[in-house]
Amino acid sequence: MAVTKYFIPALAFASTVLAQCSIDSSSTTTVVNPAGASTLAGCSTFSGNVALATGVASNANTVSLDGVQKITGTLSYQDDASVQTFHASQLQSTGDMMLGNLTGLSQLSFGSISSVGNLNFTGLPAVSELSFGSTGITKAISILITNTGLNTLKGIDQLSQIGSFDINNNQFLNQIALNVDEITDSLDIGANDVQGSGLSVSFPNLQTAGQMTFRNTSSIMLPSLANVSQNLGFYGNNFQSLATPNLTFAGGIVFVDNSQLTNISMPLLSTINGTNGTYQIANNTALQSIDGFQNLSNVKGNLDFSGNFSTVKLGKISNVGGALNVQTSSNFDCTDINNLKSSQVVKGSVTCAGSQSSPGGANTTPTSGGSTPTKSGEAGHLAIHMQTLMGGSSLVAGLLGWLL
Repeated sequence: MAVTKYFIPALAFASTVLAQCSIDSSSTTTVVNPAGASTLAGCSTFSGNVALATGVASNANTVSLDGVQKITGTLSYQDDASVQTFHASQLQSTGDMMLGNLTGLSQLSFGSISSVGNLNFTGLPAVSELSFGSTGITKAISILITNTGLNTLKGIDQLSQIGSFDINNNQFLNQIALNVDEITDSLDIGANDVQGSGLSVSFPNLQTAGQMTFRNTSSIMLPSLANVSQNLGFYGNNFQSLATPNLTFAGGIVFVDNSQLTNISMPLLSTINGTNGTYQIANNTALQSIDGFQNLSNVKGNLDFSGNFSTVKLGKISNVGGALNVQTSSNFDCTDINNLKSSQVVKGSVTCAGSQSSPGGANTTPTSGGSTPTKSGEAGHLAIHMQTLMGGSSLVAGLLGWLL
């Protein structure tokens, strides 16, 4: 059972200080005033969780934990509008760091920090930068930064590996550049720099990731990305071009509502084979040609393309385990698409229709008008009917010849 303890705000006896530097690992020590913070600062290593309570800031609206080098548990500070400065100049590592709803905090300084477990910064609207020393955090399990005033992520940009990385709703953040080479779980970026030209994103060394989701960005650089085990998704971005020159495998790929997108380049992509295993391109209004993945051969799920494109090039495609949907507002020749069903490349249904007023996604029925829509292997059926008709015509011709 977790136990909450309160720091004795005094340093009268060394034995008292020593005892207060170690508690049960599941217990939490709550620091309620500046003297209690000074007591904690007397511990080079504190074993257990630390919670800073509202009112812990000094008369100068400052919280200082200078002296502490390591906290084995969670460091938490929530719901205090009075604090303006929070520093722990010697803190090198902590189990987790949770700072939330500190609306007056403008200076956050951890000059020696290098390692955290889970880092959550939420509701820090006055914090514009992280003073995390020359190197900053190089090791973390997960990072969540949301609703802050940050305009840079310097201080966490030297991470080499992380589990999950979620950066959203930071209205002044216009650039993310990280040296991380592996994201084992998920990357989520969205709704940053909402009043500016859009967020630019660069992961020059990133090679493998679990799930990746990008929203509201102006540019994305992923030159080394080779493997995404789950979905790679782009929603409502403002970039014109997306290139992943080394990507060979993805669990799924999605491009939806990227209004300025004109070019997709994934030249080495060969397999989409995740749990969903779908490649979806929908409502990217400037995209005229769906190509750029000339080595794609195997798709476990659906190929689902809708928009106003006039060209679809599927290159080396040899297996689609699900359905194939192609619907566009442009005039479109469905011959090659239908041939993928008759040749048994597509195992599910095939829907193809051009000149659509409202092109729809998979499992939608094309509207009438424009080029004639085909669905679920009609080309194969048409071939059978034509053979029957030709056989019937030969029989009729023979009978006419005999009669004459």
